[in-house]
Amino acid sequence: MDVGTALASVQAIKGALLLLSALALTSYKWPVDKPLSDSATCDYIVIGAGTAGSVMANRLSEDPRSIVCVIEAGGDPPLETEIPSLFAYLPKTYMDWNFISEDDGYTAQYRQQTYLNLAQGKVLGGSSSLNHFYHIRGDPKDYDDWATATGDDTWSWQNLIPYFIKSERIEDPYILNSQSSKYCGTNGYMGITRESRDLPLKYLEAFKEMGHKIIENVNAGDTLGFFLPMFTIFGGVRQSSAESFLSPIKNRENLFIMKNTLVTKIVIDENLQATGVECKTSDGTSITILAQKEIIVSAGAFNSPKLLMLSGIGPKEHLESFGISVVSDLPVGENSQDHMAVILVHQLEETNDTLTSDPSQFPVPTFVGFGAIDKTQSYPDYVTLNLISRNSPAALMQLCSSVFSLHENICAQIYAAGEGREVLFSVLSLGRPLSRGQVRLQSTNPEDPPKIYTGFLSATLDLQNYVDSILDFVRVTESSYFTGVGAQTIYFDFPNCSSATNIRDYWECYVLHMMDTTFHYSATCPMGTVLDSSLKVVGVNKLRVVDASAMPNLTSGNINAAVVVLAEKAADIIKRSQSCE
Repeated sequence: MDVGTALASVQAIKGALLLLSALALTSYKWPVDKPLSDSATCDYIVIGAGTAGSVMANRLSEDPRSIVCVIEAGGDPPLETEIPSLFAYLPKTYMDWNFISEDDGYTAQYRQQTYLNLAQGKVLGGSSSLNHFYHIRGDPKDYDDWATATGDDTWSWQNLIPYFIKSERIEDPYILNSQSSKYCGTNGYMGITRESRDLPLKYLEAFKEMGHKIIENVNAGDTLGFFLPMFTIFGGVRQSSAESFLSPIKNRENLFIMKNTLVTKIVIDENLQATGVECKTSDGTSITILAQKEIIVSAGAFNSPKLLMLSGIGPKEHLESFGISVVSDLPVGENSQDHMAVILVHQLEETNDTLTSDPSQFPVPTFVGFGAIDKTQSYPDYVTLNLISRNSPAALMQLCSSVFSLHENICAQIYAAGEGREVLFSVLSLGRPLSRGQVRLQSTNPEDPPKIYTGFLSATLDLQNYVDSILDFVRVTESSYFTGVGAQTIYFDFPNCSSATNIRDYWECYVLHMMDTTFHYSATCPMGTVLDSSLKVVGVNKLRVVDASAMPNLTSGNINAAVVVLAEKAADIIKRSQSCE
């Protein structure tokens, strides 16, 4: 199988799934579409039913006296979003906004194209309906830095633990019988399971031999080391925010969800108060919905800043260049952050076995590692998500060509490495990169995508930190297991790297070639500058942003758990503020 065949296979499967989606087999699970008429009035308007928006919809509608209107640009999650083994087929479909990055002329040097595909969910549950399931809270320092950035200690790790616990439903006996069980929730909406297969254990031992700890439960706050991860999978079903927070309340009479409806502008009156939203319904009709109490923007790290800027909230010079009247001059879109992935591949022992695929599980055995270059520090410098393949070159091709869109030559080398071999496919990221990107308007047309500059490696120190992290990670090849099976790191043949004279030069070149996004877009409307510590937009009343864009800084590891906890806390802040009025 070559790259062309692999891509053709992916497209064929997507086509079959599209036909299956037309049957709407899961429609019974979701709240029905409740179209609202022009000038309809709600207490709360939530823009976006994604990861955060679904949590907000649930928690705000717990009060039966409050009318909560949720406006979502997408529709119901189809059957394929529910099945864990199918996650690779979800991006680049109608459920994805299909954003792409601007070509920076520097990164993405050896790919199928010179831009990055920036998948983001356009469906109930948002990106939690498309993501890769890892449930990792991050390091305590990440949240303590939120508290510092906001000047509000309620955002610290210790004070957020109750909100993490509130959302979770964990039934794993290993975790519940461990000393860390007090940090885990058992009564929340979101079902969580843990990697239970044995194949990763030999890798954990190899990393332990090289000086890394094996961690029992990384979500308890001890992050430095390697561990079996938790997943947002329960009962064989993806636990998206839609599955977890919307499906159980689909019949709440005070909850109105408008689907396939695009919010085009936030209406702000002369008193700088957000009073409603303009939107375009599924049949193309333009209507205005009014909010008596608050408007909560939960449109995601790209669409939230875009909507604020279209509504006059953003950098003055940029808005005026489009003829937009400035309501509040704020650095919207200036602080964009993401985990840039670097793909590493190790070829291990010969094997004729292939792994049995259970569609209800994460597709392959996996483990995660948090590493530090400075062995005296207590927080991680880098994170690795590690996937194990056994004699499955076709699965590796899918990762290479469809998920990460790497160059055909690279995918061919990976295919060869996976024939009759076990392969460790690793995604390495800096936990807290220094580089920053930007989100900008492309035009004043709300249906045009924003211009997205990832800013990857714009901070030169990041490139050096990637090299240091890779060198620390690949030391595992010196372990007894790796040497015993003749394991080797795959050093790919890049035409542009032939001039490298030493190993650091090679890895610098490698990083520029073997990189992609991990889809952890965040911090484009952060607390501390754009928002205050209660997530209110500075200079505008009755308007908050609650999603990944509100983070002051990226958290180490996958961000889904961090987005959920931010929304859980935000809902409490809003309900308390209303009870005081």
